[in-house]
Amino acid sequence: MSREAFHLLLERYLENRCTDEEKEIIEKWYGMLDKHDMEDIAPAQVNALEQKLWDRIHEDALMVEDDEIPVRKLKPRFKLSKTLITVAAAVVAGFVVITAYLFFNVGSKKPEFMTVAATNSINSVTNNTTNSMVVSLEDGSRVTLQPKSLLKYPKHFSKTVREVSLEGEGFFEISKNPARPFLVYNSNVITRVVGTSFIVKTNSAARETEVTVKTGKVIVSPNSGSLSFKVDGLLKSDKGVVLTPNQKTVYNASENTFATSLVDKPLPIAKNNKQVIKENYSFNDAKVADVLNQLQKSYGIEFTVEDKELYNYTFTGDLSEQDLYSQLDFLCESIQAKYEVKGTKIIIKEK
Repeated sequence: MSREAFHLLLERYLENRCTDEEKEIIEKWYGMLDKHDMEDIAPAQVNALEQKLWDRIHEDALMVEDDEIPVRKLKPRFKLSKTLITVAAAVVAGFVVITAYLFFNVGSKKPEFMTVAATNSINSVTNNTTNSMVVSLEDGSRVTLQPKSLLKYPKHFSKTVREVSLEGEGFFEISKNPARPFLVYNSNVITRVVGTSFIVKTNSAARETEVTVKTGKVIVSPNSGSLSFKVDGLLKSDKGVVLTPNQKTVYNASENTFATSLVDKPLPIAKNNKQVIKENYSFNDAKVADVLNQLQKSYGIEFTVEDKELYNYTFTGDLSEQDLYSQLDFLCESIQAKYEVKGTKIIIKEK
């Protein structure tokens, strides 16, 4: 086997173009690996690692030629040389080392301050109490840290970006600064904002992270190192999701998927991070379109009327002091309609 063929074979596996038998062999070998064997390998050394594997294959092949290996005699359709068998086995082992390298050492991306800064320039706060804890950052942002959660951040943010690392759950209230976006890292996702409030909650056992937006807008992207040892997981390239108020997403690192929906209890949106002003939801012979437009404006949720005939109805009633879904129950009952929550939208249709 040539050096080029070896490289192409590695690529075939990572591109999910190997046979089921080849994959099965590789994954069985993978189960025998110890990830600590590769912890000292730097990401920049991938090409060097492949070359070392190639060199090792030839070294092992030459060594085996000098040894007697007891084998069970079969009646093959064609004869394979002992050297070729050894090389093939070494290639399989090489596959496993490469994929294990990707699985263990591409690793979750870390904030820049954790990779270049000295330990004494990093603040680390763990909430060991049974109550929530407020952590104030130098830019005026605040993080409400839940019990058993850990927040790491630099003593001084850089001039171009504000980065923190979170384990557990935290509610972030970010000081607006478009010139310096704020990034929250955990093992599964990276959440990017410029000025908003949101919750990041991680379930380590399930390898899931939930991000819920209260105000503003955030972009949630997979932390690229959080890859499943599945070929399709290695090849998926989700670019993430954009969330606005009353929306949430749950990222499953094992499957590399996002499930985006409305929050369980949507709330009226606070303007400019100020306290919500109670709006008047009292209507008198109002058009259904006007009622829905006011709800959409208050909650930032998109409403779609599936049956246009409903626009011919009017509504009279007071929806104040009720949550969104109670308001919709009341409205739909009065106009003989029903609603369905579909992703981040609410569909209104005739019964």
